[in-house]
Amino acid sequence: MATSDGSQDKLFFEALKLKKLTLEHVRHIDEILATLGEYGEVHLVIQHGELRYINKVESFKAWKNKTNK
Repeated sequence: MATSDGSQDKLFFEALKLKKLTLEHVRHIDEILATLGEYGEVHLVIQHGELRYINKVESFKAWKNKTNK
């Protein structure tokens, strides 16, 4: 059960000992992953050792296989 001040979340996140990502980064990446359709990718772009961009790529199948009628 999380406390109202978020201290339990902070302790959990600190226990992960991440070197590059912040809690805000992780939440944002998770939100993007949740919006991806059946085919998709998330690209993390690093510049000067820091996360600069999160690119979301969605793909859609352009045709159906003959065997999947």
